[in-house]
Amino acid sequence: MNRKLLDPFEPEYPEAIEACLDDEYAVKCAFSHNGELLATTRSDGFCYIWDMDTLNVMRKLSHSDTALSGLSWSRSGRYILTYDEAGVCVVWDLQTQTIRVRVEFGSAIACARMHPRNSAQFVVCPVREAPSLVTIGKGEFAEPMIQLIRISAEGVDQKTKAASSTCCCFGKKGIYVFFGTAKGAIHAVHTATLEVTCSVKLSSSAVNTVARNPRGSDIVTSSSDRILRVCEVYLPGQETRRKVVPAGTPPSITVITKIQDIVNRVHWAQALFSSSGDYIVSGIQHKAEHNIYIWDKLSGSLVKMLTGPNELLEDCAVHPLRAIYASVSTFGIIYMWTRVPQQNWNAFAPGFRELEENIDYVESEDIFDRRIVQENGGTVDCVLERILQDAHAVAGADETEMDIDVDITDNDPLFSDSDSQSEDDGFVIPVRVECDDKLPPTTVLSGFEAQQPVNDEPTESGQTIIE
Repeated sequence: MNRKLLDPFEPEYPEAIEACLDDEYAVKCAFSHNGELLATTRSDGFCYIWDMDTLNVMRKLSHSDTALSGLSWSRSGRYILTYDEAGVCVVWDLQTQTIRVRVEFGSAIACARMHPRNSAQFVVCPVREAPSLVTIGKGEFAEPMIQLIRISAEGVDQKTKAASSTCCCFGKKGIYVFFGTAKGAIHAVHTATLEVTCSVKLSSSAVNTVARNPRGSDIVTSSSDRILRVCEVYLPGQETRRKVVPAGTPPSITVITKIQDIVNRVHWAQALFSSSGDYIVSGIQHKAEHNIYIWDKLSGSLVKMLTGPNELLEDCAVHPLRAIYASVSTFGIIYMWTRVPQQNWNAFAPGFRELEENIDYVESEDIFDRRIVQENGGTVDCVLERILQDAHAVAGADETEMDIDVDITDNDPLFSDSDSQSEDDGFVIPVRVECDDKLPPTTVLSGFEAQQPVNDEPTESGQTIIE
């Protein structure tokens, strides 16, 4: 599909369920950075990698026998992080189908995220321990380096004497990482110094999820008080959507929008930004309803509500480029929400006219006549007139002729951003083609034999004669 033919004013949210992926044990899901792959974690300890073009399973990763709690993609899509309820984190290499590193913690893991720029780093939030920044060693047998992050003195566990966090997410470039706590606070920690740069108290309820805007610097949080909060972040050296924050600007995290369902007062299973960053996508966790709410980020008004089957929603994910959502039900079924795009051919050819229905062409009587008699009595030579029109067209093309530069390409901003510099940007998951052993071996003929006709009738001795 040519993206330039799509209507730019078409809504960027889906309308209905297009396909269902029967995973049976799916719990969480997440799209890769380019949207070509979808990963799902299962309650039986496996992680499935789905191809979005064929909707088939490309990889099956066996983590452990314990149920997986979540996953996180690297920016290149080559590495994927999975973690379970037993406190084990595993980073997989999809190119070699091997485990890159395995780290164990003393308690269950609430959340873990990979660094958006450095695939050798990821942050982990254990339930009863302080969050840690893990750096993978360069050597094959090098031990990973684990650095503890002291976020605050609130919510200190009596056994570990450290403050734990309930959720986390990196900033756009990975300079800062945001932690949510059970006391309702958000802490911004610098990844280089591991010091808290800014903190804000959102409410007295625990922060369940936190996600960043892919097109900006703001974040969205969901708390136990059933309120979604959109926060505008100003941190030193961080780029916002409009400008770069000066170094002398005091750091701040300000709540700009509060979103809640006043009527039903439902709990939120997940809260994410849309692909453009203008909408908030949230899945509800209420009774046996499988609904996804789409809110306007600035006004907080409800834009669209997607109604699914009578199954409890466990998790949802947003495609980074297209209007595609993925949601996981309590029965382990993955629903793919999308909309049929309407292609605008006028954007490609300005003189193109779309027809709503077929039009019968009526051929005039003098269409093949060389000379046509006009109403005023004069005659026109059609052949000469056509030659003159072609000459004028060629002359006009020579005046407006421009040199075409084929060496410089204009990248589509929907597929790339200004900071998409990664060590593995061009990674494509390898596919092994298995040949059928039952097929007969192929025979390679020489050039002389290939030109001769073959007589398929065998002789008395059973040999084939080449005439």
